[in-house]
Amino acid sequence: MIDIGRVFATAWAMFRQRFWLLLGMWLVFLVIQFAAAVALFVGVMVMGLAGAAGFAAGLDDPAAFTGLGIGMIAVIVVFYAAYIVILMAQQAAMVTIASPLEEPSFGGAMVRGFRSALPFFALAVLMLLGYFGLALGVLALVGGSAAAGGSGGGVLAAILPLLFLPVIIYLACRFAVLIPVVAVDQVFNPITALRRSWSVTRGKVRAILLALIAFVAVSLVALGLPVALLFAATDAASGGSGAGTALAIIGGLLIIPVMIAYTLFASAFTASLHSEVTGGGSDRLEQVFA
Repeated sequence: MIDIGRVFATAWAMFRQRFWLLLGMWLVFLVIQFAAAVALFVGVMVMGLAGAAGFAAGLDDPAAFTGLGIGMIAVIVVFYAAYIVILMAQQAAMVTIASPLEEPSFGGAMVRGFRSALPFFALAVLMLLGYFGLALGVLALVGGSAAAGGSGGGVLAAILPLLFLPVIIYLACRFAVLIPVVAVDQVFNPITALRRSWSVTRGKVRAILLALIAFVAVSLVALGLPVALLFAATDAASGGSGAGTALAIIGGLLIIPVMIAYTLFASAFTASLHSEVTGGGSDRLEQVFA
């Protein structure tokens, strides 16, 4: 059975003990993301200049425009895919550093993050395909209900999408520890990672759901208070209050560190939930998949 209080206690302990490592990892990936954004900008500019240079040729050969358009799309797709991979590597690296099952190693966590990025990308594609399959199934049922006609068919078409919400929530709970399964347990095969997450969460869905609800509540409080303060201060400032202006500036400045701290704690929470689900790592070396 999952102890929700212990999940938060462990997450808080990891957040405090490894705060500087987590912050350092976040900053390193921020720099990498900035470099990727600059590379994307430069790539688009180069393609734009090439397009301008080839405009005259395109007047004589319309096919040249098609080639330039395809090249521009290819550059954008490649760089955005690389950016997504960087984000996934960041999540994996930060969860690895925050995990109570791992010794804090900055370099090792970064290597683990980049090793996990491609499996995460494959998992994202698989889950996206599954989502579209589920959505198409819902649409087919809704269409069939609408075609049936009558008030009963209309009501069913309206409530059918809501009936699938528990299925989505259930699947979210079963795959809630997918990131640490790949990064911490080092299960780099996407299908095996899905099976591993499904296995370790068996019989724990209700407890995981309660833990996630509690985390969302904590998140709303942590992120909502600075935002509420900012809006209140902004309203006061609009009335000509100097104190309101000062509070608005302070509130705006506080949002940034609060968001950073929230991101770090979210990684610690995910790592702690994984530790709790797997019994503190007691089954990490079990032959779960025969």
